[in-house]
Amino acid sequence: YEMVPVTGVQTCALPISGRMQRFALILLLGASWACDDAATADLPLPEPEPEAAVSADMDIDAAVIDAQVEPDDAAAPALAPLPVILGLSAAQDLDPANDLVEIELHAGAFTLPIADNLQVQGYGYNGQFPGPVIQARVGDEVVVRFTNDLAEPTTVHWHGLRISDDMDGSPRVQSPVAPGETFTYRFTVPDAGTFWFHPHVRSNEQVEKGLYGMFVVHEAEPPVFAAERAFVLDDILLNGDQIPAFLQTHPEQMHGRSGNVLLANGRASLAAGQAEMGDVERWRLVNVANARTMNLTIEGALFRVIGVDGGLLAEPYETARLQVAVGQRYDLEVRYAQPGEVRLLSHIAVVENGAIVERPFALQTIEVAASDRTPMAVELPRVDPPARGQPDRSVRMVFDTVPDARTGQRWRINGLDMPEEPLFTFEQGEYVRITLVNDATQEHPFHLHGQFFEIFPDGTAETEQPGLKDTVLVAGNSTVHVLARLSNPGRWMAHCHILEHAELGMMAEIIVEDAP
Repeated sequence: YEMVPVTGVQTCALPISGRMQRFALILLLGASWACDDAATADLPLPEPEPEAAVSADMDIDAAVIDAQVEPDDAAAPALAPLPVILGLSAAQDLDPANDLVEIELHAGAFTLPIADNLQVQGYGYNGQFPGPVIQARVGDEVVVRFTNDLAEPTTVHWHGLRISDDMDGSPRVQSPVAPGETFTYRFTVPDAGTFWFHPHVRSNEQVEKGLYGMFVVHEAEPPVFAAERAFVLDDILLNGDQIPAFLQTHPEQMHGRSGNVLLANGRASLAAGQAEMGDVERWRLVNVANARTMNLTIEGALFRVIGVDGGLLAEPYETARLQVAVGQRYDLEVRYAQPGEVRLLSHIAVVENGAIVERPFALQTIEVAASDRTPMAVELPRVDPPARGQPDRSVRMVFDTVPDARTGQRWRINGLDMPEEPLFTFEQGEYVRITLVNDATQEHPFHLHGQFFEIFPDGTAETEQPGLKDTVLVAGNSTVHVLARLSNPGRWMAHCHILEHAELGMMAEIIVEDAP
């Protein structure tokens, strides 16, 4: 069968069936596992942009942001059942109370059933891959009784949730959960949206081995769709049915680990879904890969973006292609206007005949049946758009890398790798412009724990992303401005979400002190 060379990581052989041939993305940078940056010299990189002058019209009014994301205090007269999310198994809520969700969560060694004829030894939550989707309603209290059945310490980080720092899973605040021990995470979910959870100890290994899951916080009155579908997007690097050793090669140290098998909801090939002409669905997507930015299209259906990291948008928008950086989430409204096959495609750069070309790979197909009924209408909740004002303060974070005799590379923020002291200390309520400067050719999906920000648009795919975000892709040799209301006090990690970069030093901390 055809072996497809893909740019970006190491080459390995993956003997799999014909059903999975199109997912065997073999990455060619040289004849061995080690190679240098010259192998990627022909990859197109964005031209360095001069740092944009920042004026008052790039800023966001903090009060409007808080009003946008805080739950309504008025209690709903009745609670309708939460929507069923297709594609993932739901975690069992052990408490019948309307405003309390109680979950038992275990992390342990697990055989990942990637395909009918391919099983890989890895990790899982509750013996599932991905872990069970946790569902709550905005304003609910969530109690997760976590048990570590691994042979190594771990934590659970609730990516995107604005909760207290002692529940955030940061090993700088919470002592990692030792093997055989338990820890109870208890927090209230203040924002509706699509989130996810994963470890924050040896994340590059534990996430790659399968420890991740989706966390959905529904609106107080969720909009009614024909169906909701979840897509947890990943890739995995395999040598046969084995996961190779970590951080052993220069490409992995420089670019992060990109896999040679694409996964959607833990599988290399999803069974076709079913729908009818006129249906409108909500698709929730999260990119949990170690390093790969996903470039997605939908063929055969109409779609628009209705939500991002921080929840629903004030103004949904249409786009031909969706760029999803590692850690980012998108909610899509997908409308089936005609019968036939609908395909969710991931566009991957591959090497063919010595040239780099892009090829689409299907992650999911939906078979749409003909129907003569009236197309359904969906009413989305009203969301106030953010207004703009003057920031209280401006700071810079500069990303670069230096060689290291022990680890190969050290990745740095402001000249520091894994600094013990916080980069900055802010006061609760400060409205801050953060300028992110990438002095390296490798991209960095920057993630800030515990807060939301808005990306200032400058015409690139990375910055033309409206709404409240917690992760932004900073392309190689580029500068991005974000504006954040630091409303959530605590100690918060700020790091690159290419997990290898974070493990090799590109992880720091900010402090937001309680307002006097």
